[in-house]
Amino acid sequence: MNLKQMKPLAVVATILLSGAPAQAEQQSRVMPLEQVKSILESTKDNWIAFRIYDGRQYYYVTHLLSWRCGIKQVRYSENSDALDKSWPLPACNKLIPNNIPSDAKIHNKPGKPGTVRTLAIQLEYDDGTTSPVRVYEPCEGVGEATCGYLKEEK
Repeated sequence: MNLKQMKPLAVVATILLSGAPAQAEQQSRVMPLEQVKSILESTKDNWIAFRIYDGRQYYYVTHLLSWRCGIKQVRYSENSDALDKSWPLPACNKLIPNNIPSDAKIHNKPGKPGTVRTLAIQLEYDDGTTSPVRVYEPCEGVGEATCGYLKEEK
């Protein structure tokens, strides 16, 4: 390589090392909290799904995990409205806020079918407000399909 060929490379190196403008920082894709609350309220029938699989009962909170950016805490209880447990929420990834990480806990497997007759849930949002306590029951006779319904709000 001769000197004339090296000159363009030196210019490029100088630009790269001189602090030329970098690409713009990627922006958060998290919706404003009021929009997250509105979506969760309008989809409250889908917060919980129950399933019988391989002789065991499961319940899923996948929908809530999808909207966790905006949720500070998920309190819940099985077969009562004590709200004595807290569901672990993965950190919010602001670039892909509705993505559920592969290591997230998406379900509980409490035992044989009928072990959990009701599941009470209350959300605490990032601003400290809370949802009503909502009580869900498994759908009957759906086999291995996932299904739950909102029985009551308190």
